[in-house]
Amino acid sequence: MFSWCWSREGFGAMIAGYSPVVQALLGTLFTWGLTAAGAALVFVFSSGQKRILDGSLGFAAGVMLAASYWSLLAPAIDMAEDSGKYGAFAFLPVAVGFTLGAAFVYCADLLLPLL
Repeated sequence: MFSWCWSREGFGAMIAGYSPVVQALLGTLFTWGLTAAGAALVFVFSSGQKRILDGSLGFAAGVMLAASYWSLLAPAIDMAEDSGKYGAFAFLPVAVGFTLGAAFVYCADLLLPLL
């Protein structure tokens, strides 16, 4: 049923006939609309329903982790494997970069309240 969205040709044919600028605008407006709809849930739920909001935050974190893996980490591992420099340890440069990024965010979280 949704096999058209998994092929590059099928996805591009969805909005074929529009210029690349209009396609970018439509994509931006679509993602903005979904983000705004998700953020608007804080107005729907009262503060007494903290479990629902916590669950939503956990779901959003999971989505972002999946997006970072499939869009950033997996291609980086593939590039490291293709380079042939690391052999069986092709994951290592990506793991180091991911760990340094996590450490930076953690340190920023600790330092920002002090500023």
